[in-house]
Amino acid sequence: MKETSAHYRFLLAGCLAMLCMPVAFAASEATEFSHNTLAGVYELAVENDYTIEQARAQYRVGQEERRLARAGLLPQIQGGYTYSELERESRGTFAIGGETILNDTDLEVDSDDWDVSLRQPIFDLSAWFRFRQGSKLSDQAEANFAVAQQQLILRSMTAYFEVLRSATNLQASRAQESALKAQLDQVRQRFDVGMVAITDVHEAQAGYDLAVAQRISDEGQLGTALELLSVLTGRAHSELWVLEEEFPVIDPDPAGSAAWVDFARQNNFDIKAARFGREAAQRGARAAASQHLPTVDLSLSYADSAADIVQENLATGDVRRFPDNTEDAIVAVNVTVPLFTGGFTSASRRQAAAVYDTQVAFFEGTVRSVTQETRASHIQVLSDVARTRARAQAVTSTRSALEAAEVGYNVGTRNVVDVLRAQQDFYSAVRDYENSKIDYVIDLARLKRLAGTLGPEDVYELNRSLVEPPDPSLSGNDLRQGAGSDDGSDSGTRP
Repeated sequence: MKETSAHYRFLLAGCLAMLCMPVAFAASEATEFSHNTLAGVYELAVENDYTIEQARAQYRVGQEERRLARAGLLPQIQGGYTYSELERESRGTFAIGGETILNDTDLEVDSDDWDVSLRQPIFDLSAWFRFRQGSKLSDQAEANFAVAQQQLILRSMTAYFEVLRSATNLQASRAQESALKAQLDQVRQRFDVGMVAITDVHEAQAGYDLAVAQRISDEGQLGTALELLSVLTGRAHSELWVLEEEFPVIDPDPAGSAAWVDFARQNNFDIKAARFGREAAQRGARAAASQHLPTVDLSLSYADSAADIVQENLATGDVRRFPDNTEDAIVAVNVTVPLFTGGFTSASRRQAAAVYDTQVAFFEGTVRSVTQETRASHIQVLSDVARTRARAQAVTSTRSALEAAEVGYNVGTRNVVDVLRAQQDFYSAVRDYENSKIDYVIDLARLKRLAGTLGPEDVYELNRSLVEPPDPSLSGNDLRQGAGSDDGSDSGTRP
């Protein structure tokens, strides 16, 4: 890598900050871009894609894990208040000595009771590890949200350029159909004057029919691609902007896959999420193991009870009042030793250890998967570059071959089969050249996603390489003039 590790950290921090920007910011910027540009499509996807909305909600859920776990370390304060009224009537007689005493009394008791208590854990190792586990789970939620944001960018770019691919294929098939129709008309005219045999007419007719079938198929592919884009953005699109003719298709920088793999292992958000999951499971296992240990907490409580007791003897008319006020203040240090929980603690410890083993295996698998995908993606980008350059040359060669075949046919040294084959080769070369550029754009974005650097700025930078679409009804001559080669004069693409 040419940049320093500090620069990479700064770059990733900026990338993550852009990834996590509020939707309102994206909405405010949406008016600056047409909905038929890549930037406009991306901003619509930020607002309307149901997958990213689900990921955003899941991110908010994960952020509460840290706060929920921290609650086990903070003071727990409770308060209570009770107001009660008691009325009792007592009617009866009882004998004392030789006298009969009449008991006819009413009792009323009004009481106000309130209390407040505070419990502060002093030593609870299990709660401490649960807090650390919650912190890692929140970090994992943040990393997963970054993954979802990067996948949204990649899905937006893929859906957009798949529409361009389908449109390019349809454009080529329409141009081929138009050229073969003109070729068929010409062959028929020559047949009418006896210059060619009927077999030439049949050959030309077969080539034209195949071109019509290809054009119908490409029209269906374009409709499907547009529908997939509409699902992402929530609205219909037409006449998307296209890549400029001088769009540079160049090797990624650095050129070696080892540098990309090293960078991906450090910065890929799938690996980060798996690492946070592993660390959270480790702390969860230690929290479960710590449940065997005693806990110590400090408790403070204060209670105040006020009662007004009124007793009335109906037989004598005596009324007595007994006010009762009680205050209790308690300071206690509680030590709790778990002796036997029916096997729950031991089972929890074994279960948490198994969860940790699962997360360790998942982390190692993620690292291997990302490593393999990064190498494969880097190879694919290099292949795209080489293939694009080769296909650019193939466009030039097949164009010259087609012109030579047409001249030869006019002077009688070539037959119509040669011309049809040359036309097929030329339009296939044009189609393949345009598709290879689209493959390069998508594969480079996928490589950046694996490296952990794909961000909104990549969308806006690529958007600057788009131009408004020309007249979609291009003739064969238009395609021959429009297809060109790429000189690869721009600077390299860094992670």
